[in-house]
Amino acid sequence: MSVPVRAALRLAAAGWRVLPLNGKKPFLTDWMNLATTDKATIRQWWAEQDFNVGAVIPDNHVVIDIDPHNGGSLAALEDLAKVRMPPTLSIYSGRGDGSVHLHYLRPFPKTTKVRMPEGIDVLSNGQVVMPPSIHPDTGQPYRWGADVPVARLPRQVISLIQPTVYSPRRSGNSQDVGGLISYVRKQPKGQRHDAYHWAVRRAIEQQVPERQLRKLIEAAEDLGFTPQEARRIVESVRKASA
Repeated sequence: MSVPVRAALRLAAAGWRVLPLNGKKPFLTDWMNLATTDKATIRQWWAEQDFNVGAVIPDNHVVIDIDPHNGGSLAALEDLAKVRMPPTLSIYSGRGDGSVHLHYLRPFPKTTKVRMPEGIDVLSNGQVVMPPSIHPDTGQPYRWGADVPVARLPRQVISLIQPTVYSPRRSGNSQDVGGLISYVRKQPKGQRHDAYHWAVRRAIEQQVPERQLRKLIEAAEDLGFTPQEARRIVESVRKASA
């Protein structure tokens, strides 16, 4: 068994939905829906060739992407937020210039990078390259940072990525998710997964009736989510909220 497939299977066993990469790009067109923890599927993918290993960012993670090549640094973020960032799960790029993904517990589904310093991005959906993938430009492996758990974001950093808050509208004695549906529909295509996850969480927190939750699921399907994915997110949020 090759090193990449062993790494992919370990990630899957830990709950990461993995996918094969050509360099840094997904090999699968519909990778967001096809990424999996299924061992047989993973073995089949890597039997074809030694792909790099990618993973979908977990629903409860937010990633601080620091890119020194574009001027990013941890020091710049700490200076702006006036706080020392806690040690957390981290992945260093094989580019070898200090580029790093810092994984933190996600404080809310939608985030923004409006107030981030230059060269720092905030990722809360999409896929990331995982160790021991090989960087296509340098031939060097991606690697894990210190063996520490995923930390909580300091409140000073949370304030930099705080989104606008939307609430369900009240209609008579019940709550109407029309506002949440409208919000999800307005998002660019690449941000709808994140927005839908946030809307589901908000609806469940507000204890909307089941029929209203079904409306939210149906709206997601109209926007291109598969029925399985739309319902999987609802069940994931319910489990996390229990």
